Amino acid sequence: MKAAIVPYKGNKLAIEYACRIIERLREFGCTFAMQSVLKPYISSEYAEFYKTQFEAIQNADLAISIGGDGTIIHTAKDAAILGKPVLGVNCGRVGFVADLEPSELDLLPELIKGNYTVDERMMLEITVSRDGEKNKAYALNDVTITHGGVSRMIDLDVELNGEFINEYRADGIIIATPTGSTAYSLSAGGPVIEPHMKCILLTPICPHSLFSRSVLFSDDSEVTVFRGRDSRENPYVTVDGRRSEAIGENDSITVRKADISASFIKLNNKNFYRILSEKLSERMG
Repeated sequence: MKAAIVPYKGNKLAIEYACRIIERLREFGCTFAMQSVLKPYISSEYAEFYKTQFEAIQNADLAISIGGDGTIIHTAKDAAILGKPVLGVNCGRVGFVADLEPSELDLLPELIKGNYTVDERMMLEITVSRDGEKNKAYALNDVTITHGGVSRMIDLDVELNGEFINEYRADGIIIATPTGSTAYSLSAGGPVIEPHMKCILLTPICPHSLFSRSVLFSDDSEVTVFRGRDSRENPYVTVDGRRSEAIGENDSITVRKADISASFIKLNNKNFYRILSEKLSERMG
């Protein structure tokens, strides 16, 4: 077995755990693929180094991502495009999408033995249409449309399957997967959705209305967002917390279920609601 090792490079603890994982799996003849920027931190005669994270995952059987939710999510998106599964090891503050805590690395031999299940998670395809051009991206958590640096409400028009359904005057809106329901949407007052459900969640951010609540759409829905006619600011679209760009007056953002899904390796037998309870308790503490 060849595993791509993807630690969060800005976290010394993540690098340390990556080294522990390598040492543990070497005992079982596992080889490794890593991005070349990790050479100063991880030296292994059993590893092959590649220019990009994507190439490392492409040349492996699976990926092991060590870090917080952000690191694991972005590893999972690369892996989803390549059809590879991901094992998440939590080295962050919450770790909703991680399967293992650092104290549970003794479960790693089960990975080599094949004693695991694969958890499929729905993703979103986002298309930004501008001046006849269409730019696409994938989201595992969410896409957010918000105001920029100026703290001012924006107006957004929303269509469902080509028909106008609502105008939101708010700080923005979040369109999330069930996996993303425990991220920004939860902080904005949205519901928790079991991650195996197939649906699209829309949650307004600080809406200027007592009656604006989260809405669930079926997974075959197509949600399109436009800048409202009365909006004085260009909204910004952000995908999974990283990619951000301004949306002009004639631009649109279309969100639908992606034709690919993220595959998470599960070595633990914890159910979603037990994990949710533990993580939220830690956050409150």
